[in-house]
Amino acid sequence: MRVTERTKLAVLIQGQSRAAARLHRASRIAAEATKVQKPSDDPTAFASKVRRDQTLVLLERRSELATHVMSELEVGQNSLSEGIDILAKVREAAMNAGSGTADAKSRALLGESVGALRTALLNIANTRYGSKYIFGGTRTDVAPFDEATGAFVGNDDVNRVPVMDGVAPPANVSGARAFTAAGGRDIFKDLADLQTGLMNNDVDAVVQSLGSIDACSQQLIRSQVEAGFMAERFRTSIDVLASTKMVIVEALSKEITGDPIEQLTELSSARIAYERSVAVTRELLSIATTST
Repeated sequence: MRVTERTKLAVLIQGQSRAAARLHRASRIAAEATKVQKPSDDPTAFASKVRRDQTLVLLERRSELATHVMSELEVGQNSLSEGIDILAKVREAAMNAGSGTADAKSRALLGESVGALRTALLNIANTRYGSKYIFGGTRTDVAPFDEATGAFVGNDDVNRVPVMDGVAPPANVSGARAFTAAGGRDIFKDLADLQTGLMNNDVDAVVQSLGSIDACSQQLIRSQVEAGFMAERFRTSIDVLASTKMVIVEALSKEITGDPIEQLTELSSARIAYERSVAVTRELLSIATTST
């Protein structure tokens, strides 16, 4: 083989190598529907992909946290609804005890009933979601209300959870404002006072307690509404996060995924170029072999 033919062959082999690399890349892009997998594919697009992937991870974490908080607030909302029902039963007991047909024995029995209802309400005030007590402010590791006295041992601090940059709405229902004098009435004291009046057959005290019980009910209703409002804010945040993730995914897809028609066209062109390169190389080798 002459030097000139060797030179031509070397050039053709290099060209064939480039054509093979082009065909490989075109085949991968067409098969995987993505044109950017590593920095060398497109440094700018790859860097953008990395940033957006990191943003998607952050948004997913925030969405999971917001979903957990929303569920916790819904538990709080439902618990307060149960508390409102309990106070309705307490009011009914007070009404029956204040009637002219009730006697000391029936009032004592109603007093025992109110005591049981007070215990049930204490259990609600100490509701847990997972491992957390939801009405204890930021002190979530211990029961916020003493089971014996009903005294509040939590705090009224606000737990805020970030759902977006610069946006961190309140994520806990205030047990202090729901059940203690911080919200207007000390509910457990009012129920204890009513129970004492019933056990002592103190009709005047029982009748006077009706206003307090009504105020207690309104107090729980306000807290329930507040819990529902906060849950709705997180529900909206979850929707916004989902929309944001969708926009980012679509933008990323457009950036790293080419037009399918263009991809197939490039694949066809790359295959033709490679086959032509192979054919020319074979032809030159055939000529060189014949001349030898």
